[in-house]
Amino acid sequence: MLRYPQSGSGVTSSITFALVATNALVFMLLLLGGNQLLLQLAQTGELFFAGDYWQVFTAMFVHFDLLHIAFNMFALVYFGRLDEVGYSRSEYLAIYLGAGLVGNAASLYLLPSNVPTGGASGAIFGLVGAYVASERKGGNMLLAFLFAALIFIDSIGPDVNVFAHLFGVGVGLLLGYSFTLRRRLREGGEAEDDRP
Repeated sequence: MLRYPQSGSGVTSSITFALVATNALVFMLLLLGGNQLLLQLAQTGELFFAGDYWQVFTAMFVHFDLLHIAFNMFALVYFGRLDEVGYSRSEYLAIYLGAGLVGNAASLYLLPSNVPTGGASGAIFGLVGAYVASERKGGNMLLAFLFAALIFIDSIGPDVNVFAHLFGVGVGLLLGYSFTLRRRLREGGEAEDDRP
């Protein structure tokens, strides 16, 4: 079963909650700024290729309604806290941002260029993939994929970047496996050095 670390284990969720706070702040700014700000921050192929290159990044923090952000933030807290146990802060950020950026960049070529898209779920799918890569236990993997399926089903609809989900989970699996393998090799080498 998916478990959080025991209290007092020294693990914090500062990165996860900072990301939640950033997403919430952007959502409130969008409520105040209206459609003009939304078009600047969401990802639209036409605008991106015309020079609005920041959209591939800012779209990760854009949500279109309360249900969209609420479901994504719940998933971010859930899997973010789990991944903060298994990865260093730099690895965690590399997974989150890498999955989000690659998913958004790939979708520029796969979605109609006039459709604005956004959401943190591509990056969150990266966290799901990274968790599966680090745990690789049947029960944990099944629960993670079921949860990912719920996010996927909930977020299918207008203005949501489905391709970011697919590429996000792929990037998360690759980076998670790479970071986990590197750590295990390093730990194995240290164990060899400790032998008499």
